[in-house]
Amino acid sequence: MSISRIKAVILQSLYNLRHSLEDLVETFFWPFIDVILWGFITVYFTRREGEASSIVLFLLGGLILWNIVWRAQQDIGFALLRNVWSRNILNLFSSPLTPWEFMFATMALGLVKIILTLVVISTIAFVFYSFNIFSLGPYFLPFFISLILFGWASGILINGLVIRFGMRIQAFVWSLIFLLYPVSAVFYPVSVLPDFLQKVAQFLPTAHIFEGMREVLSSGQASPEHLIWAFALNVVYLALAGWFFVFMFEKAREKGKLAKVEM
Repeated sequence: MSISRIKAVILQSLYNLRHSLEDLVETFFWPFIDVILWGFITVYFTRREGEASSIVLFLLGGLILWNIVWRAQQDIGFALLRNVWSRNILNLFSSPLTPWEFMFATMALGLVKIILTLVVISTIAFVFYSFNIFSLGPYFLPFFISLILFGWASGILINGLVIRFGMRIQAFVWSLIFLLYPVSAVFYPVSVLPDFLQKVAQFLPTAHIFEGMREVLSSGQASPEHLIWAFALNVVYLALAGWFFVFMFEKAREKGKLAKVEM
């Protein structure tokens, strides 16, 4: 593991960021629009009488936390895809750079971008709608870490698929995570899902985190079971995703298929 090579990948991404309008849009614009849009929806609920107003915290909390896992997955997936688009994948990995050094560099830079995104959207939620995501208290940090780990695992898995199948599945980089959106129970409890989807949700760290979030916002405490399950599942998924990516990368390099990723 070389720190200098990891720094080199981070610098490459930073240079691209200066001239990448789409990256700036993804980091700031879309999260801004999300919070504004859903904020107005929650204002509508607050103006209604009865139980509807109690879901305001759940909607805004779910929106902010979902942006964490979404950004984590996007940063990992697009880091590889940008090098494929620019036909730089062979130049990148013909150097001594290892797949894991590339991943660690991407995670480090992605973490900074996630924090920036979180600052922007949490500030908007507080200023416009008087919602403070840090009202989760000491639970916020384990929620934050768990969502990032799952986003990274998803991104690494998608990178392995890109290495294996090439550009024809690039759409998965920005769409695959949203297949888990409904089952993650971001804006509603798992209990509203059909029985078979409830069983699926038990194996998603995101479902446990959002269930825990609702518990904290409603009662001030979260069941330790949710945190334990979330972290245990993340360890398994991150290990499997890492193994899958390295396995696919080595197979592609052994068979000379790395160059075909750009096709």
